[in-house]
Amino acid sequence: MHASTTPPHHWHRQNLGSLALCLFGLGLVLVAVLAPSVEQPAHYHAFADQRSLFGIPHAMDVFSNLPFLLLGLLGLTRLAQVLDPHRRSLALLMCLGLLFTFTGSSVYHLVPNDHSLLYDRLGMLVLFAGILSLATADRLGPAAARGVLLAVALGGAASLWAWQANDNLLPWILLQAGGMLVLVSLAFCRPQSDGHGLRLGLCVAWYALAKLFELTDDRLFHLSGELLSGHSIKHVLSAVAVLPLLLPLLRSKGLKATARCG
Repeated sequence: MHASTTPPHHWHRQNLGSLALCLFGLGLVLVAVLAPSVEQPAHYHAFADQRSLFGIPHAMDVFSNLPFLLLGLLGLTRLAQVLDPHRRSLALLMCLGLLFTFTGSSVYHLVPNDHSLLYDRLGMLVLFAGILSLATADRLGPAAARGVLLAVALGGAASLWAWQANDNLLPWILLQAGGMLVLVSLAFCRPQSDGHGLRLGLCVAWYALAKLFELTDDRLFHLSGELLSGHSIKHVLSAVAVLPLLLPLLRSKGLKATARCG
């Protein structure tokens, strides 16, 4: 018989983190059911750049999703043999989320309306789940990462239901804001001994910058002489925000291959 190698304080930290995140997911469910409604703005789909290119409507808002596709394919093709089985599955979930985000956002921007927006948000939800659970596994371990997956699944399903059924955007807003707070909190935690040192602070900084550009969609479009809109730049920066997580995993693959050759 072998004694457990996990220190007791690490075991408690993992399980407390898992419990807290599950409670966050349950809290979002309650918000979706009980909270006052925050309606989606009537002009939500009126993006600044309405230009067509090669017969593709809203072309720049469509083409600017390509970085999600490229990074998703890069991860899926190069991470298959890296990491332990649990972290590998989370990394691949993040990469699938990149592909789903590319697909959902592209479909949405071709014909912007509430129906197509559901595909966009479903893709984002898969990506959120992959990023948050992978980051949690790196800092708190597998038990807490499972709690994240459950929390995002519960909270995401409740958020999308509240928006579709009651035009209540508040739970979706809280899901995104809560996810960023989780990443900021995890950034102050040391990686696990077998972790990969994911650059969580950089991930948050890039995503915050992306949201800032999103808020200046129309203004930036006019300031640039109608060359680039804030929303198109937001797509690119949101994809870049995944690089501080993806690159350490790719480097670990290279180190693993070097160790085998040695």
